[in-house]
Amino acid sequence: MRIVIIGSGNVACHLIQAFCKTNATLFVHARNATALDELKSEFPSVTILSDFNLTKTDADLVLISVKDNALNAVFQQYTYAPKTLVAHTSGTQIIENTGFHQNAGVFYPLQTFSKASIVNWKNTPMLIEASSEEGIQKLEQAAALLQAPYFETNAEQRKYIHLTAVLTSNFTNHLLGKAAEILKEHVVDYHILQPLVEATVKKAFAKHPFEVQTGPALRNDTSTINKHLSLLQSDTLLQKIYTDLTESIQKTSNLDTNNE
Repeated sequence: MRIVIIGSGNVACHLIQAFCKTNATLFVHARNATALDELKSEFPSVTILSDFNLTKTDADLVLISVKDNALNAVFQQYTYAPKTLVAHTSGTQIIENTGFHQNAGVFYPLQTFSKASIVNWKNTPMLIEASSEEGIQKLEQAAALLQAPYFETNAEQRKYIHLTAVLTSNFTNHLLGKAAEILKEHVVDYHILQPLVEATVKKAFAKHPFEVQTGPALRNDTSTINKHLSLLQSDTLLQKIYTDLTESIQKTSNLDTNNE
């Protein structure tokens, strides 16, 4: 399979690394010349492209992996062969001007990416979309090269999947970061939380998360809640997050504290 990857950010770099371990023929283009030099040094088998005309590559698939707000501008910068499927890796965006090139799709990896991390592609759901069965087959083939499970979705489903990914991954990570700061201030290694966090996630997927909810909000333990809010006086934003999440837990659990 002949694949072009456009971009040099976290997702693009992980895709390049992964496809280099397969029998795919890989081409890369990006505006960051330094990043391209580094990629060529690390992955000698990759062909670095020098212009925006991709017809010469005879590519089966072009993957645009750039910032969401740049996607459509980048899409229109290139010239593609009619048969080439052009897909992006965004969880929220759509390619708007399909009149420019109608053979378009989505290849969205539902995973968190950072340059230093190792991605387990076998455990990374790949959400795929295309307007034709031939397009779907190309995306399935690309996912199979990565040994990634793939799921055919639509744009409406994908935007809600992305929303819930932010809630469960990005927001959870932020809370862990805030917890780490609090514990550091009191000379405690935040890794003490790791068994608790791992057990919480395991229980949440063994049953429905609401079924295994615990804590002072669920118990309507106002004494403990007020103590916690007092400890958060120096961080009003986190104090508000605590209050809002407490209210959400109680409303979800049908606890009307105003009537007690």
